[in-house]
Amino acid sequence: MERDQQIALEYHKRTQMPFVTLKTAMTLDGKIATSTGDSKWVTNELSRENVHRMRNWMDGIMVGIGTVLKDRPSLTTRLPEGGGKSPTRIVADSLLRIPIDTPLVTTAKEVPTWVFCADRADTEKEKQLLEYGVKVIRTGSGPHVDLKKAMKYLGENGISSVLLEGGGQLNWSMLEAGLVQKVVTFIAPKLLGGKESITPISGQGFERMGLAVPLKDVTIQRFGEDICISGYLSNSLD
Repeated sequence: MERDQQIALEYHKRTQMPFVTLKTAMTLDGKIATSTGDSKWVTNELSRENVHRMRNWMDGIMVGIGTVLKDRPSLTTRLPEGGGKSPTRIVADSLLRIPIDTPLVTTAKEVPTWVFCADRADTEKEKQLLEYGVKVIRTGSGPHVDLKKAMKYLGENGISSVLLEGGGQLNWSMLEAGLVQKVVTFIAPKLLGGKESITPISGQGFERMGLAVPLKDVTIQRFGEDICISGYLSNSLD
């Protein structure tokens, strides 16, 4: 992790953009949740502990509104020995659908929560969120959050590294926009099946295998029976 921290700092210094690590956890047949959305737990305790150690050094952790609505996450760091630093929590939420009673909002004065939205998002909802300590950043007139503007804002405001724990759509959008620098995938030796089961990267996808994004400097680790494969995208080490 020390190497990743150094790479992230150098990347941020060079580009003024955060170094984004896309983290996923999936079954052996490539599923992150069942067709009903059940995802607890895909991987084992050792893998989940390692994710919290990743959170501990990151400046930010990012999800989409779909994950917030489905899982009501806290996105804090919980180390087995106690302590740890919780990163700034970042949500891509075009229309400010984030519930006021979700943990990300109710604890925003304890752990910073930043929500990126489109200009058309409701101003009254923004006022409510501000009262709870949530920072709201509008990214333009488009129908969705402008992710490039969001990353630029983060980089200019002290966020040099981001752990992306999004759902399939946000993961795809970030990848397609060229905003991901590293991928870390935990694979559990389980078979879930189901054509409606949820995959880690959805969206439109690339139309040809030749367009698939390759990783380099790939490493493989074991966490109990789980396997972790990680690698860098070509835009991260140039």
